[in-house]
Amino acid sequence: MSENVTLGPLQPAAALKAYAQIVVKFWENQETALEDVKEFADGWFARRREGMQAALEAAKHIGDAETPSDILREYQDLLNREMKLFAEDGRAYQQQVLRAGAHLNAPPEAPKTDERRTG
Repeated sequence: MSENVTLGPLQPAAALKAYAQIVVKFWENQETALEDVKEFADGWFARRREGMQAALEAAKHIGDAETPSDILREYQDLLNREMKLFAEDGRAYQQQVLRAGAHLNAPPEAPKTDERRTG
């Protein structure tokens, strides 16, 4: 009942060593993906904060406005800033997707040979 099990053409120890490299690479890719997502999220929060500050300033200026045209100008300026932030969100998202796709499409690394062996 104690038969040697091979995984493909490799012997068990060699197969496990090859699969271990794949697993290590998987978790290294996870780390890279998490760093990329954190960078994207940090940028998104910074843009939201910028938009919130712009809206707060616009609300204050609208409250102090003397004429309807002053109110309209503040409102248009706020919309213009928000649209720029929205466009930045789109560019950041596009970069995130492209970066993730590049990681997925990267060719696998060749298995590393044991450097201790001299041939």
